[in-house]
Amino acid sequence: MDPMELIREYKEKIEGYLIEFFAEKKKKLEHWSSREACEILEEYTLRGGKRIRAILMVFGYKLFGGMGEEIIKAASSLELIQSYLLIHDDIMDQSELRRGRKTVHRIYEDLHLKNGFGGSPKRFGENMGIILGDLADAYAMEILTSSDFPPERKVRAIEKLNEIIEYTGYGQIIDIYSGMVDNFGEEDLLLLHKYKTARYTIEGPLVLGAILAGHTGEGIENFAIPVGVAFQIQDDILGLFGSEEKLGKPVTSDLAEGKKTLLIIKALERSSEEERRIIERALGNPALTLEQLNEVRKIVRETGSLDYSREIAERLVREGKEALNRLDVKNEEIKKVLLWFADYMIQRNY
Repeated sequence: MDPMELIREYKEKIEGYLIEFFAEKKKKLEHWSSREACEILEEYTLRGGKRIRAILMVFGYKLFGGMGEEIIKAASSLELIQSYLLIHDDIMDQSELRRGRKTVHRIYEDLHLKNGFGGSPKRFGENMGIILGDLADAYAMEILTSSDFPPERKVRAIEKLNEIIEYTGYGQIIDIYSGMVDNFGEEDLLLLHKYKTARYTIEGPLVLGAILAGHTGEGIENFAIPVGVAFQIQDDILGLFGSEEKLGKPVTSDLAEGKKTLLIIKALERSSEEERRIIERALGNPALTLEQLNEVRKIVRETGSLDYSREIAERLVREGKEALNRLDVKNEEIKKVLLWFADYMIQRNY
């Protein structure tokens, strides 16, 4: 079984279901503004992305003995949860781009200007973005609850999904405070990654799939949490050292937003006074230049922060793989794919 081929297969099926869902949804909407909103949400959801969360929900289902294709529909709900959270995240970060195209609030800001509406274009864009995020959440619940699984499994799945969103919220709170407080350290960061990435991106989807297969998913967190934290550390490495083409956003974004990654935290700990001043001038600077970015990249390399971050990610992946190898599962082929996936998380280059 070729993991990439399997991932592509499920990705196509998930996107195929979403296209059908949006087509049916638009038919039922009575007002042009609602259809416009649905079209914008559809484009935003389908414009790119790896569908990792939905695919992992399928894997969790099959890992614990689930059979049949109905899981594709249920798993597609996670793509709308992703849109819901990202649209709101874009507003909080005042992001211009998502996956190389305009964010929802910026699309609506442009529509406001194009139509010559009164009032603030920025306020209109943010208001509409908040609403579309809420709609995406409602659509996700509609998909999950209408899927053909036993009611008791769906109830447990909804409980788990609510828990995932709750802890993602706690992670987002920590994330916002991270840019405000001076004593935000490695321990705080790893908890942030556990809540906002590991539980949301890896553990939650796998457990949701397990629940719909009639299993509790107990024990999978010992694989998913360390691999999820490693995933985010690698994501932050790519965020600092990647290209705009691969990131789908300006290369200066993470620094300009004041994002305190493990790379930055360790570099600040290990840098000289002058190096520290260079990092602090760049961090949270909306007018950050490429020259300043390259200075920070150089410091991160020379302080050993980049190597340290990579070593932490590799250790966490080893821990996760060992835990998965100890777990009693129903589908050994999917287990092998997940072991491959764990390595891929820290080897990927977008």
